[in-house]
Amino acid sequence: MQQPEEGVSAVEKVVDDPQLHEKPVNKPDSDSVSTSSAKEHGSNTVIATDEDAIYAHLPEHEKDILKQQLDAPLVNISYFGLFRYASHTDIFILAVSALCAIAAGAAMPLFTILFGSLATAFQKIMLNTIPYSKFYDQLTSNVLYFVYLGIGEFVTIYVSTVGFIYTGEHVTQKIREHYLEAILRQNIAYFDKLGAGEVTTRITADTNLIQDGISEKVGLTLTAVATFVTAFVVAYIKYAPLAGICTSTMVALVLIMGGGSRLIIKYGKLSLESAGAGGTVAEEVISSIRNATAFGTQDKLAKQYESHLARAERWGMRLQMSLAVMVGIMFGLMQS
Repeated sequence: MQQPEEGVSAVEKVVDDPQLHEKPVNKPDSDSVSTSSAKEHGSNTVIATDEDAIYAHLPEHEKDILKQQLDAPLVNISYFGLFRYASHTDIFILAVSALCAIAAGAAMPLFTILFGSLATAFQKIMLNTIPYSKFYDQLTSNVLYFVYLGIGEFVTIYVSTVGFIYTGEHVTQKIREHYLEAILRQNIAYFDKLGAGEVTTRITADTNLIQDGISEKVGLTLTAVATFVTAFVVAYIKYAPLAGICTSTMVALVLIMGGGSRLIIKYGKLSLESAGAGGTVAEEVISSIRNATAFGTQDKLAKQYESHLARAERWGMRLQMSLAVMVGIMFGLMQS
């Protein structure tokens, strides 16, 4: 019977202890100080503290390696840097294709000269200012020049197009292979930030854009530039005053093309990012289709995927509208 009394007296002593009625004094320790300072400096400091805690058990060199793998910086590569995977054969084919493209573009204004000479011959024979024999000689020579220029244009454009398409496909295939090798070498936490579907989207959409930029469009650009320069040279030789009037539109065309191309690049990049995010959602949902079906989240995930597609469609529509407005204004200036 003494045990309950002792227990009761012990409880009473504990309750009556004045130390329990005193307010506890918060002693600032290192953890509380670090947490409060992190809150004062914002969420970025909290994230940095958490990352330092994650890497705390690792040596310094391993910590640096993991940070480089998980926080990959954006790398800007020049246009010619895309050809770093080209072999010596590819470079030779590119050089020959570029020369053929320039030759094809430079020969285009010569058709206008031949057509003008042919029209002049017909005018003279209609006005009886030259005999028929001389007209026949001029007609034959101009027609032969037309045939020779046509054959030269066909050969040069064919070689240029085939060469750029071949090298573009070859270089793009190597880029895909090196991209996949680099992805497989990454740390597993890298894919938590990247997403599963974004890898497949990038390896197809981005490389297709690279292929478009280093294949036949290069030949078309070189041909257009050569035609532009040769046409102005011929125009200034034939009739300089009229050529000077036409040159005044060059400034307006350059400004329009510069502004339009910036919008096209901006909207194209945003459209690709939205499509990549949608691909990530689709890949993750399909890989875990059982969980999505079990929890009945099909409609919610479908709406999330549709939102990414709608965003990509909106940017794509703005891209096409910008391109249409730019081309319309350019043709309006050239025809005015």
